[in-house]
Amino acid sequence: MSLKGKVAIVTGAGGGVGRSTTERLVKEGCRVTLVGRDRSKLAKVISDNDNSNDLLAVSADITKEAEVLNVIEQTISSFDTVDILVNNAGVINDPIPFHMMSEDQWDNLISTNLIGTFQMTKAVLPIIMEKKIGNIVNISSLLGIRAIPNVPLSIYGATKAGIIMFTKSIAVEYGSFGIRCNCIVPSTIRSPMIEPYLQDEKSKEQLESSFPLRRIGNTSDISGAVVYLCSDDANWITGTTLTIDGGFSAR
Repeated sequence: MSLKGKVAIVTGAGGGVGRSTTERLVKEGCRVTLVGRDRSKLAKVISDNDNSNDLLAVSADITKEAEVLNVIEQTISSFDTVDILVNNAGVINDPIPFHMMSEDQWDNLISTNLIGTFQMTKAVLPIIMEKKIGNIVNISSLLGIRAIPNVPLSIYGATKAGIIMFTKSIAVEYGSFGIRCNCIVPSTIRSPMIEPYLQDEKSKEQLESSFPLRRIGNTSDISGAVVYLCSDDANWITGTTLTIDGGFSAR
């Protein structure tokens, strides 16, 4: 599934899935622009990679058009083009009943998860339209297709459901330009946020037993799927939603 010579932009590249995706894309021959708000996290990803010359860090708030356009300008200046966009950046709130949420709380979710994805996609589309080929992979969530009892994340779920529909719309609207757009829907992925639950054996067993495969996901489970969807092996796949959840939603 070599992507040798391709240029990718990965948002949220300083986090677990973003870092893993960046590393896997570079391994497959890509040059990658890492985008995130925390430049120190991006710098750490680059310093830990043997192919640092193939990586570019750009600190940006993807909800702001001017900063997104700067990402594009720096990518073109360094790598000449863009072939792949991975819209991975996202935020989640602590579970809270909808009627108790403030406007600021839901504005933050909508701005990052939806508007940020819109801004990045809009900025990249003219480049890949001109090339008549390109790939966009959006990262949603299982909470975008089902609600979990006793886990009140209504606005987060709504934003992730919006990403799924946005994916389908972009796939249909820009397919004639040779552009493919797909969506990955993960369930629980190992991250610092859930690490405390994994330290307690009883909590870990309870969490893992909820999945038919009896384990939670790893970041590599997602990054491997991203690479597949961007490869020629998937060249007739577009507008699809790939659920990666250890069988959770099949129960």
